[in-house]
Amino acid sequence: MRGRPQLEIEREKVYKTKKNPNGTFIARIIQVPKEENMLDFMLEIKNLKKKELSYRSLLVRTENWYYSFRLARGDLKWVSLHTVAVWDRLGHKLVEVAAPTGKENYRISDEHCSVYREK
Repeated sequence: MRGRPQLEIEREKVYKTKKNPNGTFIARIIQVPKEENMLDFMLEIKNLKKKELSYRSLLVRTENWYYSFRLARGDLKWVSLHTVAVWDRLGHKLVEVAAPTGKENYRISDEHCSVYREK
């Protein structure tokens, strides 16, 4: 069947997961439905040795329709051995976090994230 896929996300769902090469940190992007037509993308970073979350924060809130949904899904990349960055599909770095401490090294402003709501 051709056309746009159905995007009915009714419960929290892991979109993407990534492990550190040495297996100590895990980072994932979670899709969380909010209101009837809104969707949150959250970044979680977990230390597998200590079995606890070091970071959990909202990346972007977007409308749950095909184009904004597709743009808001990020790519997880390891900037260094202990640093995680999330890039969007337009090539903007959304956030960069030191995984052990959960400290943000860089974060894009909410005004820049509004591009998802407008497109």
